[in-house]
Amino acid sequence: MSEQGREQAAAVGETIRSAGWAVDQVLCSPAVRVRETVDGLELPEDVEVEVVDSLYDAGSDGIIELIQALPDQVRCALVVGHAPGVPGVLHELVDPATADPATWSVVETRYPSATLAALTVPDWSELLGARLIAAVLAR
Repeated sequence: MSEQGREQAAAVGETIRSAGWAVDQVLCSPAVRVRETVDGLELPEDVEVEVVDSLYDAGSDGIIELIQALPDQVRCALVVGHAPGVPGVLHELVDPATADPATWSVVETRYPSATLAALTVPDWSELLGARLIAAVLAR
């Protein structure tokens, strides 16, 4: 991982901590850079990190299926993967008409590396209509 990548991962981790998000589970692509990114987030040691082979080439539908299968006790999940699948999830789930315009503009046309998007949903099985509550570029 490059120095810039390490800095970006640390910045995303700091954003997660400063927002008060208590991540319960991470779904992580098996790619080395993605696993290094997860390490660089410096999440608490008790956070379950599941390496999911299918995330490497996953499209948005595959990622949505993984999220929908999360157990009810997981309240905050983090998906760390690749484009175009991860950005595609936002485009499938978020209604741009109800999203905060400034937040949506971060991910609307481009989803640069080290972008963190936070969605709220009533439960994992009801992802359609998710509300985009944050989109942060870690530079």
